[in-house]
Amino acid sequence: MKLKIRKSVLLEALKVLGKAVCQTSPVEILRSVRFLGVGAQVWLTATDGVESVTVEVAGDAGDMEEFAVEYKVLRELIRSTRGGEVEVTGKRLDWPETEVVPDDAVMIELPPDFGKLLALAAPVVELREARLALRGINLSRDGVTATNGKELLNLPCPLKIPEDMTLPFPLALLTARPEGAGTLHIWRCRNERLFRIVIGGFLWQGKALPGNFPDWKQVIPADKTLDYQIEIHEPERIITFLKTVPDCPPFHAIELNVVPGGVAVIPNNFPDMELRLEATVIGAQPRAVLALNKYILLRMLQQGYTKFRAHSDGRIPVIAEGGCGRYIAMPIHILPKHQPKTEEKKMEATKRIEHTETATEEAVEPVNPMEELNLSIEELRCKLRTLLDESALLARKVKEAVLQQKQREREFVQAKRAIERIRMAI
Repeated sequence: MKLKIRKSVLLEALKVLGKAVCQTSPVEILRSVRFLGVGAQVWLTATDGVESVTVEVAGDAGDMEEFAVEYKVLRELIRSTRGGEVEVTGKRLDWPETEVVPDDAVMIELPPDFGKLLALAAPVVELREARLALRGINLSRDGVTATNGKELLNLPCPLKIPEDMTLPFPLALLTARPEGAGTLHIWRCRNERLFRIVIGGFLWQGKALPGNFPDWKQVIPADKTLDYQIEIHEPERIITFLKTVPDCPPFHAIELNVVPGGVAVIPNNFPDMELRLEATVIGAQPRAVLALNKYILLRMLQQGYTKFRAHSDGRIPVIAEGGCGRYIAMPIHILPKHQPKTEEKKMEATKRIEHTETATEEAVEPVNPMEELNLSIEELRCKLRTLLDESALLARKVKEAVLQQKQREREFVQAKRAIERIRMAI
């Protein structure tokens, strides 16, 4: 059983199939690649026992019958063969039959940019998340959604899907990067939801993740609660700046401080590092510093999200817009200790007097009672936090003093016993 195929074609196919192969499995099928060809078309398939990935490539199949070759043998064949073409030989294996799509399966047309949307949502997925449903990407009538519990990305996509489902992490699809429109089939078999995605010559079949995906719509704040917006005009400068900021777990907080004419980007733990740039600020004056996780902010800007809608108190999620959808993240609540000083503006007004003399007086802007109250409350909060920090520091010092006293008492007792033993010996 032989097959002639271009080395570059086989190498690209193995990059995709390698995401489904289990090279350390004791089962030979799970660490092998299946070859099936008709004429000039060849289909290469790999499976991990749950998911199956098939890639269509061009080759000289001739009268080839179905055979399989171990993945590592194919990789070694590519490395050891000179020239642009390799001859693959294998053996027949009892390859498991792929679940056939039933006639009553639901078929959904996928848009041409479906693969791109999954690639945008993939960085938000946390594969080590304890909740199984959050390890994948959710599909619904509202589009493609991914979350890790700290950030959420919703990408609008016209999917006529009867009920939402969660795909497992699409590692093979992200590697293959298929282009063009495709189809999604969904059906049930033995109390499990199965799916098949076909885009061009790429086929991916497996089981949908069990469990309910979070009701993410409740996380999105209402428009009326977001009272100001920051629009960044030079996101590339911030991206370059963030890549130079050292890590500071667990929050990696980056402050976006509103200053006259724009914003100042300041790492919370490295206040000496600062980047000022022009930005458009619309709405209320923020009373709290807007701080976001460095990596979340970096992903937002890299995907084109340059408009940040937030609440002036900083207690509700921030919505980033400007990209392909909506990026939601919870701001980090910190004290505004690194907020730059704003320039004080003095206003003067001229007052006419009914007599022959005129005078110029400095007009005093009336104080808004609500703003004065909010400032007083914020000052009180700062003082309370300072008192709590000081009390915690004092408590720690008391504990250290008690431990030192106990240590001295133990040393005194040990010295006394040693003296008694010396006296007894004499």
